[in-house]
Amino acid sequence: MPSSSVCPWWAGYLLACPLRRFMQDPAAILRPHIREGMTVFEPGPGMGFFTLDLGCLVGPSGRVVAVDVQPRMLAR
Repeated sequence: MPSSSVCPWWAGYLLACPLRRFMQDPAAILRPHIREGMTVFEPGPGMGFFTLDLGCLVGPSGRVVAVDVQPRMLAR
């Protein structure tokens, strides 16, 4: 059983809400820091709000390593 300090899996739906992109555009936030070909570590990706944009920014020669303690978040 996860500890109480871990984000519950059901909250991932709130974090991945498409409306969030209007306030926080992942590509715009990440673009100044990520280059094609990089290997990027994303701790606690939840349901992947930033993950797919990271994948696009690092391109086919890059790599995104996303690690989360909630299996249901990763499954989503």
